Formats: sequence, structure tokens, C-alpha cells
Amino acid sequence: MAAEGGTREGNSGFTRRHFEYVHSTRRPDRKTMTGKKPIPEPTHVGHFAVMLVMKICRSVLLIDTSVKIGVYLIGVMVGSVLCDLFAFPRSFFSNKRNFFNVFFVKMGWGWTFTLLLLLIFLTSSVYCFGRWNEVRRHMMRLAVGTFWWYLCTKSFEFIDSTVGQCTKLGINSKIECVRSGREWIGLDISGHVFLLIHCLLTISEEVKVFKDWKKIGEMLYDDELKEKRKVTEGDISQGRLSLKTLTPFIKATVAALAFIVILWEFMLLVSVIYRFHTLPQKIAAAFIAVLCWFVSYRILFRSKIPWLPPQPGDSSLSYMKLA
Repeated sequence: MAAEGGTREGNSGFTRRHFEYVHSTRRPDRKTMTGKKPIPEPTHVGHFAVMLVMKICRSVLLIDTSVKIGVYLIGVMVGSVLCDLFAFPRSFFSNKRNFFNVFFVKMGWGWTFTLLLLLIFLTSSVYCFGRWNEVRRHMMRLAVGTFWWYLCTKSFEFIDSTVGQCTKLGINSKIECVRSGREWIGLDISGHVFLLIHCLLTISEEVKVFKDWKKIGEMLYDDELKEKRKVTEGDISQGRLSLKTLTPFIKATVAALAFIVILWEFMLLVSVIYRFHTLPQKIAAAFIAVLCWFVSYRILFRSKIPWLPPQPGDSSLSYMKLA
């Protein structure tokens, strides 16, 4: 009996040990597995939709600015030549008083200014750790953009009224000439072409701060950040809070800017292919807009002069590569 009992006890011990071994090897903890990646959690439908929208927005917005300049300049020249060679059929957009032209294009800098002001404020509040003096300096880039918009549009009007003349003798005012039913012949540089390219290039430069946005989260949760960057524990805490709170609003603003870019590019095409201005007038406007961009983003903002605005993304965090 003792032997039989001993055998039963031995068999029982073997069975228990075998059970523990089988279950420990067949159902390993995912965290302790080696050589295999853990299975990701299922993606929520809303999260997937946001990811898809952001992917589309990035494709629209994050094209290199130099490439866009080439496309815009070539597009204006080719479109203007085609406009002179072929008469495009009249349509809703050929009427200067169409809804998009009156409500959007004529107030184009206002729409662009508002959305970019919101974007710059939100993003710089994160990568500048809420330091108001630095946030304000970044926002001042829009003051420079507004200066170019006002200076150029007023200059176009002054040049046209100065060098132009009415087809009716004795009338020296463009307004009086048009009211009398006559034609004013002058150098009417296309304000629409200038405005749209000016807005598009400004947006292209400012949205670059969103390109490496995920990198900010990685850096803010890096234990060695204080040694790598000149930041304090308070800066890191503020940055983490701002990143979590403001990122949804930043994504919404980026989506709105993507829509505006698509609209501006379409209206630029409309302005080019319809005979609102002559070829030289449209080409001159395009090159002036590019010149304003070059002076601002390639000279002034890179100069490191203390009283001038810095480049987009410039901060002690240094999360993005500055040209």
C-alpha cells in the first residue's frame, strides 16, 4: 500500500508539474516574449478617421516650398499663354462677383491670417513651453506678412492710377473713367495672383512646425531631456500639459488650412485662365509674391536679429531641423 500510495503521490506530483509546465510555455506573457512584437490594440473608428484626415492634410500641406514656387510660377506662365491663345468658355467662376471670389479671395489674407495666427499661437505655446515673450515673437511673423500684403496691394493701385490713362480725353481718374463707361489703360498688376501666391507660400512655411509634431511627445518624455536641452523641470511639465491639451485643436486648425490651400490653388487657377489680367500683369504679380516670401523666410527670419521674428519652430526644444 505504501508503495502504491507512493506511486500515486509520485504520479500526482508529476501531473501537477507537467500541468504547470505546459501552461507556462503555451501561454506566455506578451511582455516577456522575445523575437515577436506584441499584437497592437484594435484601432477605434474615430481614431482611424482622424489618422486618415491628417494623412491627407500632410499630403496637401507638407510639400516643399521650393517645389510649390516652381509649380506656381510655371502654372501662371503656361496658364496665361493658354488664356491668350484660347478663349475659355464662360462659367460661374468667370464672373468676378461669384461667391468664392467675393467671400473668400477678396478677404484671402484675412482668412489666412486668422488660421495661421491660431496655428502659430497653439504650436508655439507647446514648443516654447508657454513662454509668452517667445510665443509673441513667433506671432510677429504675420505682422511682416501683413506688411507685404498692404504695401504691395496699395503699390499696385498707385502704379496703375499713375501710369494709366482713360480712353476719353480730359479724364485722369480711373474711377471717373470707369463710371463714364470708358476703359482705363494702365499697368494693373494682378492683385489676385499676388494675394493667392503670397497666402499659399506663407502657409507652406508655417505648417512645417507640424511635420515632426510626434517628435515633441517623444522628447518631452525623455528622461535625459534636461541634459540634452536647456530646459527646466517646469518647462517639461508645462510642455507635456500643453501638448496633451492643445494637439486636438492644432489638428483641427491644420485640417482647416488644408481646405484653404486647396481653395486658394483652385482660385489661382481660375484667376490665371480667365482674362482678368494680361500675361505680364499676372507674371509680375507672381514674381513679386515670391520675392516677398524670399526676403521674409530666407533672409529676415534667418538673420537671428533679436528684434525680428524667428523661424517657425525655433525654440530651446529644437525638435525640428531649421534651414
